[in-house]
Amino acid sequence: MSEPRVVVFFVNPPNSNDLDADDVGEASDIVVSKGIQHTDWANFPHLGILSLASYVDALPGFEGCYVDGVIHPLERILAVIRERAGRTLAVCLSAITANYEAAIRIAGAVKSIDSNISIVIGNDHFTALSREILHRHGDLIDCGFVGNEVYGGLVDFLRDRQQSRAASLYPGSVRLESGRIVADPAIREPVNRIIDYGLIDRTLPHTAVYTENFTRRLGRRILALTGRQVRKGVPVEIGRGCIKFSGDDACSFCSIQYGSMWKNELPADHAWSAVRGAWEAGYDYLYVTADELPLTFARLMLDMADSPPPWWCALPVDERPVLVGYARADGMEKEQVLKAMSEIGFRILFVGVDAGAARSLLALNKPLRNKDPVAAAHRMADANLRALYNARAHGVAIKAGFVLGHLGMNEALLAENIETYIAFLKAGRDVIISADIELLSPEPGSKDFRYLTDPDEAETMSDRLGLAIGSRALRQHVANRYRNVDIFDREAAIDDYIGVFMPELSKERLATARDQVRGECGRLGIVIGDDL
Repeated sequence: MSEPRVVVFFVNPPNSNDLDADDVGEASDIVVSKGIQHTDWANFPHLGILSLASYVDALPGFEGCYVDGVIHPLERILAVIRERAGRTLAVCLSAITANYEAAIRIAGAVKSIDSNISIVIGNDHFTALSREILHRHGDLIDCGFVGNEVYGGLVDFLRDRQQSRAASLYPGSVRLESGRIVADPAIREPVNRIIDYGLIDRTLPHTAVYTENFTRRLGRRILALTGRQVRKGVPVEIGRGCIKFSGDDACSFCSIQYGSMWKNELPADHAWSAVRGAWEAGYDYLYVTADELPLTFARLMLDMADSPPPWWCALPVDERPVLVGYARADGMEKEQVLKAMSEIGFRILFVGVDAGAARSLLALNKPLRNKDPVAAAHRMADANLRALYNARAHGVAIKAGFVLGHLGMNEALLAENIETYIAFLKAGRDVIISADIELLSPEPGSKDFRYLTDPDEAETMSDRLGLAIGSRALRQHVANRYRNVDIFDREAAIDDYIGVFMPELSKERLATARDQVRGECGRLGIVIGDDL
């Protein structure tokens, strides 16, 4: 009699561009989207797969397995699945655009190992392109889930598969049944509170590499700027959402697919419990993943500051875990909230400066919705500069993010942005821990990807900004290339976006500008995203 299938793998696939590192192309190729260039991927555990693996592992009859492809190559991932194939019920793949092609490779390989293993896929790329993906790979994918509220539906699907029951209703799922796409509406779910940090090394070792990378890339700089010695970092979820999602008005480059709830959060006492769980597991740098904390989660920040638990109060201030989170520059002007965050233990804030020129901020749709968007963009540019003062005033350091490129960017705007980026870095060298400077990548689900696939929407935005873009014929030609596809070359997409929407510029010019800003970071002692 065969063993029951109880094992459920949760896999973050490797970055697709890193799969064939030896065959990337000619030495002269400009590659701007390799996984190694993304600052935090190899510094921390992957929160999404850890949360789902923990939730499933806590249920009777299941064994959750955590596997991160940023740490382990494709061959090792498939080897560990093969070792447990007879007991494996499902392999669940977390697919963003950067690793989606790798996810499909894993799905095909798993089906060749054992066709009875179910393939489940989710995260932003699947949410944005679920129909295109299922039409092309419905033979590989048994079920997909969109958005964030997927825990209950996933467990229902796994139980039915385990018991060989007919398909039922799985909230948040999209799947192919008899050649027809079936989508079940999502339901509201609370933020998952079950996190088992022991899973990180139970199936394959991960922690040693995370910790080594964290220490080398961030630890020393954090000590220099904050006086705190931190050794291990982990993402912590006390809420998810963004103030921009409330009006379905995300920044142009944002590809986050938030699903049925634009905002979801724990109450203050449960949020403190999440902090304690990570702290007691040995982590002293807690990366709070919710977006734009001072604006989106002001009430939660204030409530947490008003109710510090006894265990926290008993710790000397310099022994408490360091909390880090996201904040818009304009959100940092909320004095009361920033003070509360400092009291909670926030010492570092990720600030998406993104652009220096007001017109570029408008093109990236950074300002909050306003009757006078131009004035709002100018206020946002001013707020970016004031963020440095606010950081000093409240004793927090900054991790700054910059985006190079947008619809209609020209040489004059590029030069203005470079000048303002460098001025910002020089002015903030005493409070800026690290900086990410990346070329805009049009990811499915973002406005920028819609511009790539919809010539009319791109033209409407171009007219609103008063910035020139490529001809209608060129836009239509490129749009035909990206419509109804699920896999595409991200480097080619960046090239096409620049060619169509930044006709004065080239990838080479933007990459040179990026390297100029990164070089300035090096001279100022500021860690940059791909410093390994």
